[in-house]
This record gives sequence, C-alpha cells and structure tokens, in this order.
Amino acid sequence: MYHRYTSRSEGLQTTGAPRLQERIRNILLLVLVVACILLAIFGGRAMGFQAETESTFIRRMQTECNDALSLTGALSRTAGANSAATIGRIRSHLYAMDTINQLNVGLQGAGGYLISTDVFTSLYSLLDDYSDKLITGMQTGDLQTELTTSLTALADLVNQLD
Repeated sequence: MYHRYTSRSEGLQTTGAPRLQERIRNILLLVLVVACILLAIFGGRAMGFQAETESTFIRRMQTECNDALSLTGALSRTAGANSAATIGRIRSHLYAMDTINQLNVGLQGAGGYLISTDVFTSLYSLLDDYSDKLITGMQTGDLQTELTTSLTALADLVNQLD
C-alpha cells in the first residue's frame, strides 16, 4: 500500500512540471505578442510624425524663401534709405531657413540636410558684401542682381524637395 501512494504522488509531480512549463511559455508568448503590437502602434506613429515634420519643415522653408525673394524687389539699385532694413529682413528669412535645416538634421541625423549649408554660407557672405557697400555708399546693382539670382536658385532647390 505504501508503494501505491508514493508512485501516485511521483506521477503527479512529473505531469505537473510540464503543465507549469507550458503555462509559463504561454504567458511569455502572450507578453511577446502584446509587446509586438504596442511596438507596431507606437513605431507607426513615430514614422508618421517624422514624415509630417519634414513636410512641415519644407513648407515653412518655401514660405521663408519666397518672402526673402520678394524682398529683393524692394531693394533699390542705389543705396536707398530702407535698403539696410530690407537686407536685415532678408537675412532673418535666411536664418529661419538655416535653423529649420539644422532642426531637420537633429531629427534625421547627419544625412538630414534639406539644403546644403554651403548655400546658406554663400548667401550670408553675399548679404555681408551688400551691407558693406551700403555703408560705404557704393553702387549695389550688381549685388542686387546676384542676390536675386541666388535666392531664385535657392527657391528652386526648396521647391524640388516636395
């Protein structure tokens, strides 16, 4: 009789261990499935946010570039009274574009430049030359033409980003 009870209890222990392992495996599988679903939901939202952000940056850059380009028409070919203020406003639009470009690099990484930084560097240099000529009272007609041409090329680059 003693043998009968011990073998029965041993049998329950051996059949209980696989059930416990199966239950743990099922729980882990359920946790893994839930984690994958949550990752898909939040990952999809993050990718959508990134695409929407880049689109917003491009639209804002287009607006800033068009505003800067329209201001070049307000510059006079000679050192006019309001030319220095207009150059400052053009510079502020370029700075806004450059900042947006840098923000996109912060989000996208090193390959996230919408416009090359060389374009902004050359435009800043051109604006500095224009300001220097205004201060000295020299003719600015050639610089105004060059500025308009450079901003038109920049507008074309920004419009190609769509």
